[in-house]
Amino acid sequence: MGSERSDDDTWDIASSVGATAVMVAAARAGETERDDALIRDPFAKILVAGAGTGVWETILDSDFNNRMADADPEVAAVLEHMGNYQAVRTHFFDAYFVDAAAAGIRQVVILASGLDSRAYRLDWPAGTTVFEIDQPKVLEYKEQT
Repeated sequence: MGSERSDDDTWDIASSVGATAVMVAAARAGETERDDALIRDPFAKILVAGAGTGVWETILDSDFNNRMADADPEVAAVLEHMGNYQAVRTHFFDAYFVDAAAAGIRQVVILASGLDSRAYRLDWPAGTTVFEIDQPKVLEYKEQT
């Protein structure tokens, strides 16, 4: 089977779990554009735009979203639900990390960090170290972008 995992698994930003990271960033970018946004991620759109995955860059276009809502309301509803879920999830973990930092935690580990931008967009206290763990090619893409 081609979907089995092994010790030497790897993927880039446009395949496998890397593409999932782009999808999640696209949802954060979409939320950021809303007037009543629950979260703001100024890095998400940049990370999505450079990934070259196609479909997720497309949904950043508000004209596309309007056409999709007219053409297939069910698909539009799924995309909206996905965006809402990611916004709530992002808000929850942002608050968790802010509270942890306020309590004196100065080492943070983000497992399977993908294109998460908390290391850059949250206001960490002096002396805080944020460790991001993910596939090397995913982290390399994020660092270069």
